[in-house]
Amino acid sequence: MATEVVTEQQILAELHQLSPSQCSEVMKFIAFLKFQSQPEPGQKNLTAHDLLQSELVGLWADRSDIGDSLSYARRLRQQAEHREI
Repeated sequence: MATEVVTEQQILAELHQLSPSQCSEVMKFIAFLKFQSQPEPGQKNLTAHDLLQSELVGLWADRSDIGDSLSYARRLRQQAEHREI
């Protein structure tokens, strides 16, 4: 999935089309994004090497009920999309 590059000018043009109440929602969302991107104190970012050395890689390698991993993942997504809340 390609990520579209958004310019500051595009963002400002869109903001100018919003009502003041909508702009306050945008500010709340920006605050959320800033908060979300901050790591917790003392938490380090994992590297690919760290992940490979962890017990996560290959965790389900011996599972016989999964079969084709792509089909299994697709089925899990479909179940999640159609579950009742």
